[in-house]
Amino acid sequence: MSRRWLYLCFPILLGILFIPRAQASTDRVSFMHDIDISDTDEADDAVCFLCSIRVNGKVNGDAVAFLGGIHVNGEINGDAVSFLGDVAMGDQSRIGGDCVVFGGPLRRTGNATVNGDTVNFPFIIIMLPFIFVALLIYGVIALFRRRRYAAYPMPPPTMRR
Repeated sequence: MSRRWLYLCFPILLGILFIPRAQASTDRVSFMHDIDISDTDEADDAVCFLCSIRVNGKVNGDAVAFLGGIHVNGEINGDAVSFLGDVAMGDQSRIGGDCVVFGGPLRRTGNATVNGDTVNFPFIIIMLPFIFVALLIYGVIALFRRRRYAAYPMPPPTMRR
């Protein structure tokens, strides 16, 4: 009898854990669809994978874009992080926290302000370890090929009549 109760209570427990909460969250999370926050909109956080974030309104938290850019014409109160994308700040735009850009440019126009630190890692710095490993592998392969083919002399040239 106790196993039946266990089998009955387990799906009920899972249902209780995954029921959406009653609070209204204004987080914007997207995958392969651009996030557009218009002049009258507000969002707590904006996270985007393989897409871009356009902020014309206000983001109360952070804005993070992976393999996409962040275009700010409004206000971001938290941090702005772009991985393999750009951050473009329009006139009178503001980022309240830090601005971190991995592998892309940071463009500011007019009176754009960043209250925190600005960190910009160029794409070549991100690629240097991969280039080093590729050159190391190429060198090892070339060394083994040279040793393997060194034992075979060149064939004599063929005579034409």
